[in-house]
Amino acid sequence: MHQPRVSTPFPGPKAREILALDRKFMSQSMTRLYPIVAEQGCGCWISDVDGNLFLDFTAGIAVNATGCLHPQITEAIEKQAHRLLHFSLADFYHPLGAQLAQRLAGLFPGGGDARVFLCNSGAEAVEAAIKLARWHTKRTQLVAFHGAFHGRTTGALALSDSKPIHKEGFGPLLAGVTHVPYSLSGLQFLDQTLFKAVVAGIFVEPIQGNTA
Repeated sequence: MHQPRVSTPFPGPKAREILALDRKFMSQSMTRLYPIVAEQGCGCWISDVDGNLFLDFTAGIAVNATGCLHPQITEAIEKQAHRLLHFSLADFYHPLGAQLAQRLAGLFPGGGDARVFLCNSGAEAVEAAIKLARWHTKRTQLVAFHGAFHGRTTGALALSDSKPIHKEGFGPLLAGVTHVPYSLSGLQFLDQTLFKAVVAGIFVEPIQGNTA
């Protein structure tokens, strides 16, 4: 059974070399939480370049929470890597894309037909939702809630309201966004004022996890 292990000063000597390289050549706009320089993972464990072992609580940052080296996922990746690594679904067709869309559409809770738009990230999905809402309703106004985080691209950043530092120096952002309290009073405000045939879409983060 694994045990967390830190056998060097943290960060260790090899990690410090990588951190220096990162500071010199990588954009420092990303917010790294800890100076862990990962080398290998297995299940819920991560080892760094100095051989220290950590219990991984990030779980793919709530996206691919399957741990490292899951045998079924590893097998699928290896199988596909021997066939085709990249083929743009934006320009052509591929059976796996259509089959994945079919499975996702089957999970749609509303019943009936559903179509899927595959995205590279959460922020890209939000940008697509903004465009779809405005195109479909022919309206422009968007509603989001205080404390929510929707991404750092221009439209998604306009909807976000978790940390002021995210927006510093990037204005003016997308117009037509109103933020309301994430509470019963916020819902009442929507009902009394903004539901007067002007709102294109309401963006909700059910669990606000970027407010700390």
